[in-house]
Amino acid sequence: MKIQKFLPALILSSISAFSFSQSFMVTDPKLEFDGYKLSITYDLVTKENSDIFYVWVEIKNQAGNPIRAYSFKGEIGDSIKPGTNKRIEWIPEEDAIYLDEDISVEMKSERYEWTFKKGSALFSSVLVPGLGLTKIKNGKPYWLAAIPAYGALAGGLVIHSSYVKTFDAYRSEVDPVERGDLWDKSIKEKNLSIGLIGAAAVIWVADLVWVASTPNKYRPLKHPKLYLNCVPLNGQNATLLTLKVDF
Repeated sequence: MKIQKFLPALILSSISAFSFSQSFMVTDPKLEFDGYKLSITYDLVTKENSDIFYVWVEIKNQAGNPIRAYSFKGEIGDSIKPGTNKRIEWIPEEDAIYLDEDISVEMKSERYEWTFKKGSALFSSVLVPGLGLTKIKNGKPYWLAAIPAYGALAGGLVIHSSYVKTFDAYRSEVDPVERGDLWDKSIKEKNLSIGLIGAAAVIWVADLVWVASTPNKYRPLKHPKLYLNCVPLNGQNATLLTLKVDF
């Protein structure tokens, strides 16, 4: 196969910054090709320095079919931290690819962002059973679990208060028959209060375990697209490259 030579020149559109969400930006993207190596530089700016990104590049030929390129180097892949002067490099010949037709180079980035904040969901479920799941499950009425939970808790506390009074009456009673009746009543009240409070605790704990065990997934975000178009020069064995950024 004849390897076509390329003019080491690049025509870039003027771009200042692109905002993909309210919390991070990719600014000043540039693409260069010197006839041998293709380079993409970009700045990744975010409000939280602890953010982690996944960056990858997809290449397609003129027909829209993917080109399998494996030799990318630089700030690409997972665990990419925010910063300036990020650089991705690709040498087509290392993948036995020769740019003798129009191609598109698409850079994609995705922030590792949880679909929900588990700590906040757990705290909500501590206050109101089911509320954490309601937040996780897009508003589904799991918060209704709070009705039997608080009802059982309130009933258990009321009956426990009655048990304390009955037991105090049992201790001060001198009549053996009445004393025996008060004892039996206090035991029933005590068991019932423990059962109700235990039922409330089961609902609370089950909800917390459910929230804690709910798998958290990364939410995909918007990403920029960088297109590299080869424009043949009439009468010359050379090509100009143009860059188009879209999102």
